[in-house]
Amino acid sequence: MTGIGKHFKKLLVLLPVFHAFALASGQSSPDTLKLKEIEVKASFPVNNMGFKRVSVDSTILIPRLDANLSTILSQYSTIFIKSYGSNNLATPSFRGTSAHHTIVEWNGITLNSPMLGQVDLSQIPVAQFQGLEILYGATGLNKTSGAFGGIINLKTNPDWNSRMNISLSQTFASFSNYTTIVNADIGDANFQSQTRANFAAGQNDFPFFNDYTGQTEKLINGAYSQYGISEDLFAKIKDRHLISTRIWYNYSRHEIPPLNTNINPAHIESQTNKSLRSLLEYKFVHRTLSLEVSSSLIDDYLHYMNDSLNAEHQYYTFSNRIVVSFRGIHKFSFRPGIELTHDWVNSDGYLSRKQRNVLGGFGEVVYTPSSFITLSLLARIEIVDGLLMPFIPAIGVEYNPFRKINLSLSANVSRNYRYPSLNDLYWGTWGNLDLLPEVSYSAESGITWNWLNKSKSFFIETEVTGYYLLMQDMIVWSPSTFSSAIWIPENISEVASRGIETGINSTLEFLKSTFDFNVTYNFCKSTYQKEVSPGGSSIGKQLIYTPKHTLNASFRYAWKGFYFSYLFNFIGLRYLGKDNKDYMPGYNLSNIFFGKSLQMKDFKLSLQLEINNLFGLDYQSVAYRPMPGRNFAITLRGNFSRKSTK
Repeated sequence: MTGIGKHFKKLLVLLPVFHAFALASGQSSPDTLKLKEIEVKASFPVNNMGFKRVSVDSTILIPRLDANLSTILSQYSTIFIKSYGSNNLATPSFRGTSAHHTIVEWNGITLNSPMLGQVDLSQIPVAQFQGLEILYGATGLNKTSGAFGGIINLKTNPDWNSRMNISLSQTFASFSNYTTIVNADIGDANFQSQTRANFAAGQNDFPFFNDYTGQTEKLINGAYSQYGISEDLFAKIKDRHLISTRIWYNYSRHEIPPLNTNINPAHIESQTNKSLRSLLEYKFVHRTLSLEVSSSLIDDYLHYMNDSLNAEHQYYTFSNRIVVSFRGIHKFSFRPGIELTHDWVNSDGYLSRKQRNVLGGFGEVVYTPSSFITLSLLARIEIVDGLLMPFIPAIGVEYNPFRKINLSLSANVSRNYRYPSLNDLYWGTWGNLDLLPEVSYSAESGITWNWLNKSKSFFIETEVTGYYLLMQDMIVWSPSTFSSAIWIPENISEVASRGIETGINSTLEFLKSTFDFNVTYNFCKSTYQKEVSPGGSSIGKQLIYTPKHTLNASFRYAWKGFYFSYLFNFIGLRYLGKDNKDYMPGYNLSNIFFGKSLQMKDFKLSLQLEINNLFGLDYQSVAYRPMPGRNFAITLRGNFSRKSTK
């Protein structure tokens, strides 16, 4: 805790300095709240039926459209991102769980690969979604199973008041990196079209100090290129029916830099990804009844190559889902549903093509006996390739003790399971068909409060959540008994994760200026409860690459089109082995961005300067994978917007 105290002191000293600088230069964010009255967008909403969810809206995303999902989550959430280098593999650790215990969804479609069971966050550009919602623990049980940590849902929604919104953004960054983004939203009160396109490329050849050679070197084999385009169409019929179709194509090619212990200048390693995601939805809405029907298809291709391997992997996931909602029935509401998912995989890592069929039934029952209390039950049952999986329920309760005070007390308990990934079962000759599903038991409780003053010039919200999670039959790849060179997956691990999450957000409108201050902190103790290997010493030790302490803070100031933001991110030490003898030291990063926005009737022009790793810290998120020092980006953004006059 002494390290956190030290970094907090730095933050408290710097904030007044940046505040004074902002006042002197007259700055204001075009993408934050510009208010005579505050437009309340609670990140910690109340009335969640006893379950926790946190939202991140466009006011945070718009200034970071050139970034990827891993950057947003590392700077604005308590999720630790395990990054293998700038614009390279990035995976989440959510509440002390592994990467495959976090599900990433795009408008309800699961993006996790059925092969690995996880998703690379660096492959998801911020420019391709409008907002994101983080569902903690059992909150997303009616969406999917296996999300022991939680669900990250990327959202795109129509703005029925928009007639035309066209934007062009160009970013030039250090190390020959650049990003181009084009968005076009066109429509009326009954039809909306949203088109998004992005292109990014760079050499990524930043200098770093190599501890292994004792010299300053430039990163080699780090070039990348990525582009994507999406089209969303929405049609509304008599305010009762909504038909939507979405399609998103994404391509990327990344060279993979060597470990800094690899001094071979001829290192060759790369990965190419091609993904096509499509979704067709129909929604019917009535006062007491609603119906949702959706069908989705994902086509994903991966080509990996290094000095000795050339492998291709492709999978298709086809999913259909029907959900019906009944409301207002004697203080009850019901939301049953059914879904069928088919996975098809052709991989050079498998002996033959593999398929998986999952039939899932789920339901949600909410009972509101009074305006003070809400009780909820979530339940799910699945059949995987003809095998009945464990029944997984969750029970939540929310208590709002006051009518005029937005204070909410919540608690929930749940059970969950995760079926082995296709790699666990079928990889080469080492897959294990006898693996059992992983099972988790969890409990959490929390308190949320927010307040808006009478003049609507000041808003504050805060939340504290405590959680406990026990994971059994964890699947671990470890050396086999007949050869230490051959690794096989086995159900041999048991992990307990417990911790506290807290956050505070505030917004003040004063003297034509807007001030925002946000802090989130997570303490997570995630330890092995069962010995992974004979004669080991892992019991009671922290999971590898799972920091006990993470903290994020941000300060934003806006005035008359000028704006300034300061972001602070602290990550505690991470252990490299199960015995906790070796570790990566903790680090703290500071980023700032500031700029000016000019409004000319329906057209807005913005110029933004961004400085990342402000103090030039030499650090690594993953051992032997260097990260860039101080670097810069400049963005020019033009936006034409016209709203409905009705």
